[in-house]
Amino acid sequence: MSETDRVPDNRILEYIQDLTSAKKGLPYGQPVAVLVSQTVTDSATLLKLTAEVGPHIAVLQVQADIIDDWSDDTIDQLTYYAKKHGFILWEGSRVLNCTVNFMGRGSANFQTRKVLADLVRRKYTHGTAKVAQWSNLATSWAPGVPLHEQEKDLLIPTLRKAAREAVATTVKTIETEISATNGEEYHDEVEAPISPPSTNGWVEFSLENFGSALRKSSTISVTESVTLQPHVEPDEGVPVAPLLSRGLALCLPSAIDSAFTSEFRKGTIMAACANHDFVVGLLTSEPFFTSYTGDYLFDLAFQDSHGTPQLGRDILEAIPYLENKHSFALFSLVPAELIHNYESDPIRSMNGDSPEEDQPESVVKLHYMVDQALKMREANRKEHLGSHQENSSIPAGPGIFHVPVVILP
Repeated sequence: MSETDRVPDNRILEYIQDLTSAKKGLPYGQPVAVLVSQTVTDSATLLKLTAEVGPHIAVLQVQADIIDDWSDDTIDQLTYYAKKHGFILWEGSRVLNCTVNFMGRGSANFQTRKVLADLVRRKYTHGTAKVAQWSNLATSWAPGVPLHEQEKDLLIPTLRKAAREAVATTVKTIETEISATNGEEYHDEVEAPISPPSTNGWVEFSLENFGSALRKSSTISVTESVTLQPHVEPDEGVPVAPLLSRGLALCLPSAIDSAFTSEFRKGTIMAACANHDFVVGLLTSEPFFTSYTGDYLFDLAFQDSHGTPQLGRDILEAIPYLENKHSFALFSLVPAELIHNYESDPIRSMNGDSPEEDQPESVVKLHYMVDQALKMREANRKEHLGSHQENSSIPAGPGIFHVPVVILP
């Protein structure tokens, strides 16, 4: 693969990966994501938790729809903490695409699919939460495009275009606010979206080409957008967060979930691979961080109900543009029941990597749950290696970058 044909890098994933070595407060060096629980229903409580755990996380998943007093001020303060402590923001209460296995169905009426795609776009860009304006990550089911036909996808390109427009509006707003602060003329068109400059190579849509699969380098990632932001001094050693970057986490159904076909599961993986610069990773409800032992996406993606990888030649032929160096985040829930051991554990699993005793309880709990999850994963890995032989005939393919998701408080 030549340099001009290289799939664009994903800035959000790169940033999360960078944090594992740069951010010293991460529990045991893990790029942990905190999912704010349903018990947090007001901005004051949300922001207090954010201030406490911010120095110790790589991602904060906020459920904006259940915050009773959600406002622009809440967004501004979340953004401040993300800049200050260095973490990615993720609005997690909305699943943008709920029409599972319809958006990509070739037999479905095109205009109907287009209307549904526009509805998904408005869920992403409008409403009280205004997800695309501030959140680095959003959640969606894949469009259900068949394995070999990713170029026919209508959903992800629509969301990509909406993300670019939202970022352009945000940049315009920041520019205008800075101009007004400096005493320059204030412009009324702050809220009007602006089109990305054509010199950046952002390809517009046509009836003949809605897909983003096999894109050339002329189609750049939205993560390469303007980085103009009001100055906030980040914590020492923490890289500046790419808060104008946008991306998706695609929901990945379980291999044993009979409600989903194996074809939809494989199509989800292919949708991620074909949109590597916009799809950051996969979200699963399974505790793969503690029980799954594979390190490669295809091991996870193409397996039967017994967990045995099934990777055929037809699948390999569908992905000639992939390179083994690519990786995706796998956002896996740390079992919530681990917290039940916290109250009864007299030593709290403290060691040199654990927080100081004067840390908030939320931080102590976070370290404790990650510590327990790591021990479970290691025990399961040893058990797996003791009862299975490694299948060296399976191609490596894209890697998995594990991101444990802990529910707090």
